[in-house]
Amino acid sequence: MFFSIAIPLYNKSYSISRCIDSVLSQSFTSFEIIIVNDGSSDDSLSIVEYRYINEIRSGLITIINQNNQGVSVARNNCINAANSEYICFLDADDEWLPNFLEKMNELIADYPDADLYCLAHMIKNDKVEKPVKPKHGLSDSHRGYIKDFFLSSCKGDVARSSKVCVRKASLVSIGCFPVGVVAGEDLYVWIRLAINGKVACDMEYVAIAHYEIDNSRKFRKNSIPYPILFFSKNKEMLCDKSLRRYLFVIFYKHFGKSLISLRGKEAMLRLRSYLSMIM
Repeated sequence: MFFSIAIPLYNKSYSISRCIDSVLSQSFTSFEIIIVNDGSSDDSLSIVEYRYINEIRSGLITIINQNNQGVSVARNNCINAANSEYICFLDADDEWLPNFLEKMNELIADYPDADLYCLAHMIKNDKVEKPVKPKHGLSDSHRGYIKDFFLSSCKGDVARSSKVCVRKASLVSIGCFPVGVVAGEDLYVWIRLAINGKVACDMEYVAIAHYEIDNSRKFRKNSIPYPILFFSKNKEMLCDKSLRRYLFVIFYKHFGKSLISLRGKEAMLRLRSYLSMIM
């Protein structure tokens, strides 16, 4: 097995070395790293070019520079440049434990018919000393194909960036990540892959998602998640009750806090508008 590791990079000077080092420390070493610098204005790019010059010269790390166009374009450029049939996504502020790729390789070997593969993640922020395990949609003992991806995802995160591996051909078949989307572009991709094919998961906690305070997500707070917009225009694809339920969970998570900040009638109008999109 050979993996392509896709890392979109935008103003992550404080974490990019931690991210790359976690890949270079993998026990499974058959991979390439593709970094797309999305017009960073800090010294993220300089850190990569200076610290990892040997890996760049050897071809282990490839850097692609683009004007700031957003994470979807960055990920799509990673996909286009990938030399592997299987692409793992890793955000520049997250990291993997040393056995992440080893576990992913074993999962693909044992369950070869899936389009989307998921491992489990922990969460780390400046309020806790050690990473904590969030609520997942599957039991800690689960390993194999997922019977109902949408129902499981209603209970907790099954798929998210930094802990998934995707078959490249399957990504291309759905048009990759939607361009120009502010929120929910990754959720849309996981949903489309789950509609079209199988999902396999190993609940091994081998990824760490860091919740850092920066401005990279400031435009997402009051934006409509793309899955809501997409399925409001493609309601013929909403034949699965579990999918409808999952879309409501997405709505609730993203808009609960923003609705609280609105007053009375305005809040009700906003709520009815959002619900009408998926009903």
